[in-house]
Amino acid sequence: MSSDYLAGQDHTTIRRVCVGVLCGLLAVAMGVNTTIAQPRAMVAKTLQTTGERFFGDAYVIPGNTPDSASIVVMFRFANDFLTFTKASQRASVRGSYMAPVAVSIEVQDSMGVIRQRHRWADTLYTNTFDETNSATTFHCGWQTIPVPHGVYTITVEILSNRTTQGNEIVLKDIKSNDPVQSRLLSAPLFAQPLPSKEKFLLRPYVFSGNLRFGSSDGIALIVLSDTKPVEYDYAIVQKPYRARDIRWWQVSDVQGQVTSSTSRQLRISDFANSRDPYLEVVDHAPTGNAVALAEINIPLTTMVPGNYELQLVANGSRDTIAIPFRVEWEEMPRSLRNLDYAMSILKYIVKQEQLDSLNSGNDVERREHLMDWWRRQDPTPTTTYNERMVEYYKRVDEAFTTFSTIQEPDGANSERGKIYILFGPPSTTDKNLSPENAPQEIWAYTNAVKKKFFFSMDERGLYKLKSMEDLK
Repeated sequence: MSSDYLAGQDHTTIRRVCVGVLCGLLAVAMGVNTTIAQPRAMVAKTLQTTGERFFGDAYVIPGNTPDSASIVVMFRFANDFLTFTKASQRASVRGSYMAPVAVSIEVQDSMGVIRQRHRWADTLYTNTFDETNSATTFHCGWQTIPVPHGVYTITVEILSNRTTQGNEIVLKDIKSNDPVQSRLLSAPLFAQPLPSKEKFLLRPYVFSGNLRFGSSDGIALIVLSDTKPVEYDYAIVQKPYRARDIRWWQVSDVQGQVTSSTSRQLRISDFANSRDPYLEVVDHAPTGNAVALAEINIPLTTMVPGNYELQLVANGSRDTIAIPFRVEWEEMPRSLRNLDYAMSILKYIVKQEQLDSLNSGNDVERREHLMDWWRRQDPTPTTTYNERMVEYYKRVDEAFTTFSTIQEPDGANSERGKIYILFGPPSTTDKNLSPENAPQEIWAYTNAVKKKFFFSMDERGLYKLKSMEDLK
C-alpha cells in the first residue's frame, strides 16, 4: 500500500503515521512469495455477489393526544432496482438519466386485517450511466401514516423495478403502545447526527433496524411514557455472536445516565429529500401527555459489528427496558467477508511463514488471528474502524473486477492487480494497442509513490510486469 490511501480525508496526523507503516509493509511486500492457490469458484461467489439492496424501517411518533400516533415508514433501495432512461432536455437540469418509481405500503393490524394502503411515487435522477446500474447508490422515500395504538405489520413493495425478485420487504411487530400499559412507547429510532448550526438534524440509517458500523457515532432516540423528566441508568452490552456471524472481538460495555425530556419532540425535517429522509429534534411546550424523549449516544466508533442490547433502568425502579439491536458493516469489502480469500490475499504484504501462522487453527481462531494482525496495523487504535484494513480490501475488490479477464478471472491475483492493491490507482495510464506489438500499459504514479510500471501482454494473453522505474 502507498501513502495515498487516506488522501482526501482530513486526518493529517493519521496520514503521517500511515506513511511510515505502509512503507514498511511495502518493503516486505516486494519480496513476498505470491504462489498461493485460489479456489476459483469461491472467489467468484465471494467477490461478484452484491449485498442487500432494499431496506425498510418504521418508527412511531406520538401524536398530540394520548390516543394518537403516526408511523413513519422509511425505505431505501439501490439504483439497479430501477429502469432509467435518458432524461429530456427540460428535465436534464436534475440529472442526465431518470427513472419513475412507485412504492406500495400496506398496513395490517394484529388480526390480519388490512387497515390502510398507500402509494408513494417519485421520479429519480442520476448524472452518469454507471450510476443507473449501481448497487451501492441508494434513494430513499417515506410515508407518514396516522394510526391508533396497536401492533402492525407493514409490507413495502417496489412496483416499478426491473425484476420481481427482492422487491418486497415486511416490517413486523411495529408497535404503538398505550402509555398506560407500557413505559416504552415504540421501538427506538437509530440515526446519525449531522452537524447543523440551525437545527439538530438526524439521518436515519434505514437499515432494517440495524446501526451502520463506520467512522462516526450514532444516536438512539427512545420515546417513553413519562409525564415529567425521569433519570435513567443505561448500559450498552455486547451479546454473543451467532453461528454464522463474522467474529470480531469483545468490546467493553458502555454505561451512562440520561434524563428524559417532555419538551423535546421528533419530527420529519423540512430538509428531507428523496435521498435522505432527515429528521430533527425540536423544543416544544410540554403538553401534559405521558410522552418523553430520551437521547442516548451510541459510540459506534468503539464498537464492532455484532449483536448488542441497550438496557434502561429508571431511578428507583427495578424494571429493565431491554432493546436488542445489531451493528452491521454495510460497506464491508466483499473480499473481507470470506475468511479463506481474506487470508490468501494478504500474500502481497505478509511473508509466507507469518501467513501460515495466521492460518493455523479452526475458522474462529483464524478470524481472530486475521483481526488481531490488522489491529496491530491500525493507524487509529482508539477506534474500531480500521482505515488501513478497509482501504486494502477495497482495492482488492476493485482489482478483482477491473483486471478480470477470460484468462485471469480473478484480477486481484494478476500482476496488474498486485500493483493496484499495493499502490492504489495510478495517476495516469497509457495504453498501446498497436497491431505490430503486444498490447502494453504504462502506469505512472506522480504522487508520493514516484514510480512508473510497464506491463506487456504475453502469448497466453496475460499482462506481465516487465519493468519499473523511479520518477524524479
